Amino acid sequence: MIHFVLCLASAWSEGPTARILADSWVRPQVIGHRGAAAHAPDTTLRGFRLAIASGAVATECDVHVDAEGNLAVIHDNTVDRTTTGKGRVKEKSSAELRALGVPTLADLTAITQGKIVLVVEIKDGEDAPRKVVEHIRSQGMTDQTIVFSFHAKFVEATKALDPKQPSVWLVSGKPTGEKLDEVLAQAARMGADGLGFSYQGVTEEAIVAAHKGRLPVFVWTVPPGPEVERLRALKANFIITDHPKEVVEQLAKSGG
Repeated sequence: MIHFVLCLASAWSEGPTARILADSWVRPQVIGHRGAAAHAPDTTLRGFRLAIASGAVATECDVHVDAEGNLAVIHDNTVDRTTTGKGRVKEKSSAELRALGVPTLADLTAITQGKIVLVVEIKDGEDAPRKVVEHIRSQGMTDQTIVFSFHAKFVEATKALDPKQPSVWLVSGKPTGEKLDEVLAQAARMGADGLGFSYQGVTEEAIVAAHKGRLPVFVWTVPPGPEVERLRALKANFIITDHPKEVVEQLAKSGG
C-alpha cells in the first residue's frame, strides 16, 4: 500500500493552536465536545463555560447559517432535539434562536477568546466557510481557532479563503488499505491540516499513515475509560469527548 506523504501546513505556525499542536505530539490533548455535553445541554453557553473550566485545551461547536445569514451554534439542522421549539435553523432569526437558548458564533467567541481554543465544525449553510473565516478574522482569532468539516468542499473553501486558518477534514467510516490511501490523497489535494476519525473507526494504520505526513489526528467522541488508554497508546493527537474534565483527569493519572 502506498501512503501519500503530506506536509504540515504553516497554518499551525503561531499562537494557541500552535502550542496545543506541539503538545499533542508529546501526549494526547483533550477537546470538549459541543462544550461539555455530558454535563450540560450540548452547544449551550453553559456547556462551553464548563469546557473552559475542565482543563481541556479546546472546545468544539457546530454551526449552521440562520435566516438572517448569521452563524447559529447548534448541531442539528432543526431546533427540535435540543430546545423547546420546533423548526429548521435556516428559517429562524438570530433573536428567535437566542430565545430558545441557541447562541450565535459571536456570542460564543465572546466567552472563549483568550481562554480556550475554539473548534468550529461547519455543518451547513450558504457561504458558511466565508462567514466563519470572516468572523474569526474580525475577532483576531485565527491563531486560536480550528475549523472542522465532514464536507471536503468546506475544508477546501476555508483554506482558499485563509491559508493560515487551521482546517481539519473529518472522515466517516473505517478507512484502511486503498481507501486510506484515497483519504490521504484527497486530504493533500484540499490542503487539510489534520484528519478526524470516530473512535470506532480510527485504526493504528490510519494514525501511523497520517503521522508520517505530520498530520495530527483528532478522534471523536471518546468516552472515559479503556478507549482513552487505547488512543493514548496509539499516540492520537486530540481526544474529543463529552466528558472533558474526566478525560483530562484520566490522562493525568495515567501519565498521558
